[in-house]
Amino acid sequence: MTKFIEAREKYRPSKVKLLFVTEAPPPEERNRYFYFEKVRRGDSLFLEMMKVLFAEEVAAFETVRQLRAEKSYFLERFQEEGFFLMHGHDSPLPNTTATARTNVYRENVPELIQKILLVASPNVPIVLISAVIFRGVAEPLRKSGFRVIHNEMIEFPNSGQQLNFRRKLRPLLMQKGYLPAAL
Repeated sequence: MTKFIEAREKYRPSKVKLLFVTEAPPPEERNRYFYFEKVRRGDSLFLEMMKVLFAEEVAAFETVRQLRAEKSYFLERFQEEGFFLMHGHDSPLPNTTATARTNVYRENVPELIQKILLVASPNVPIVLISAVIFRGVAEPLRKSGFRVIHNEMIEFPNSGQQLNFRRKLRPLLMQKGYLPAAL
């Protein structure tokens, strides 16, 4: 088992209520990953996801460093809520074009379906994060009977896309009842 899968499985909920699927993890030597507890930099997916899901608690932290110090707590909260995040491909992909990555994810749909079925039923709502994942797997997953709950791409929250990520994900989750409307 890779250290990515091992870290992810530690926080798998007993029953997945909402599944997030995103791009492949970064190369291991970068030593950062959504489920790694001790990440010092470049943890934008975790940080932005927590800002959306647990906004009031996250707002109490004055610095990103303080929030990162509580990463295991927030991963446990993520797990307790029935949220789970997995990748369209478990191994890091080479640094290549968006079109090439989209094609890898599209070709990998049968394997992705098998991975989803290991953790959740086909009726579990799915949120796809990143343009290449959305373009590569949204329609094939829908055609296979899975519940992708959005029709608009949700940007991966890095390279200046953090605000777009929050602007799209928060209203979607509020509309679907995963967040209180008062946020």
